Amino acid sequence: MPTNLKIMKKLPFLSLIAVFMSLFGGTSLFGQKAYVSFTGGYGMSMSSQNLYNLGFYNYTSDNNSFTEEQVYVSLGKGLNFGGALGYMFTKNISAELGFSYLMGGKSYAKDTYTDGITENTISANMFRIMPSVVIFSGMEGINPYARFGMVIGTASTVFDVNSNVDNEIFDGRLVMNGGLAIGLNAGVGALYKLSDKISLFGELNMINLSHAPTKGEITKLNMNGTNLLPDMTTNEREIEFVDVVTIDYDTPTSDSEPNQALKQKLPFGSIGFNIGLRIDL
Repeated sequence: MPTNLKIMKKLPFLSLIAVFMSLFGGTSLFGQKAYVSFTGGYGMSMSSQNLYNLGFYNYTSDNNSFTEEQVYVSLGKGLNFGGALGYMFTKNISAELGFSYLMGGKSYAKDTYTDGITENTISANMFRIMPSVVIFSGMEGINPYARFGMVIGTASTVFDVNSNVDNEIFDGRLVMNGGLAIGLNAGVGALYKLSDKISLFGELNMINLSHAPTKGEITKLNMNGTNLLPDMTTNEREIEFVDVVTIDYDTPTSDSEPNQALKQKLPFGSIGFNIGLRIDL
């Protein structure tokens, strides 16, 4: 076969190699580089839902009637801060491994009776790992970008109940944790170079996530100033959240084993704004 014909037959393959090298191997064109970033911001509730099964709703009663009102909650609202390790494959594409800690804001519900009131509060903290791909426009000066990735998190949710009804003062706390949450995150933002190595960025970020705790424990239970925890059994104090609960009246659960209850997915969706600093290595 003539040499020029062989070269022509190889042109599609050679073109593919050239494109691949320009995207991922062309250090002379774009300069591969690693970077670290530090960020902080605030997220507002998104994809909120009711927690009726936890008794988290507004309730009002009098002598002749009562009213129930839904309270919609997302435990993903609140302050967050963290950082990321990233690597630029080209001037347009990077991969990041992000870490974020959520200090969740509190949500409130209230029960009002003719002889007193009960206040319910729920909030959560969560540690999140966020692997993502970032697509940059490559523009000079202000460099817009879009981010797509996953969220893997572990949370601790605190449910407080405080009441004063008929001069009986009650104070309790349930802590729920265990299990992994897996969801999605996305964002759009812009990077602005302050120097050759340091850039400032702002980002609108969205997280779609829920978490189903696998265990719970009553960590505080006071009645009129008396601590009731020492007299409680493990079965009264601890909860194992499962997908299926079976009750056998002939073989009741031992006092030394946790009580079982159905799992409930708690919402951790949010939408918010983050600002941060990126340092090229």
